[in-house]
Amino acid sequence: MGNRLCMFGGCIPQSKVGIVEQWGRFQRVAEPGFHFFNPLAGESLAGVLSTRISSLDVRVGTKTKDNVFVQLVCSIQYRVIKENADDAFYELQNPKEQIQAYVFDVTRAIVPRMNLDELFEQKSEVAKAVLEELEKVCLRNGDPMIALLDIAWQ
Repeated sequence: MGNRLCMFGGCIPQSKVGIVEQWGRFQRVAEPGFHFFNPLAGESLAGVLSTRISSLDVRVGTKTKDNVFVQLVCSIQYRVIKENADDAFYELQNPKEQIQAYVFDVTRAIVPRMNLDELFEQKSEVAKAVLEELEKVCLRNGDPMIALLDIAWQ
């Protein structure tokens, strides 16, 4: 009897949200706690997303205007916004790889236009450009799917 009951319910851990589908179509976002699902009506838990702050270090190798090769490490902190968890679940296949790709693109577009000295002086400008580009990508219908909390160059 206990195993049969588990098919009809699921527990969403604290600091996570669940994506509930009915017949394969998004139905609702489930908050943390125990939830009942009706498999006879096609309800199921499609996945679980963490709403904790995640950190991603992106190491970018590029060349400056004066032909100096540099290794930049960009530390990005982000989290999924609960209210838009469904957009984040369905729109972003692999957020870490997508964020990393945009950091590479922006960095490799900006850094080759600067000398090494300018790069160290304008490190915050590069971080600002990366943040602006990532915010464009993380928006859907004007609402952010992922909150970008901090970007720092090491």
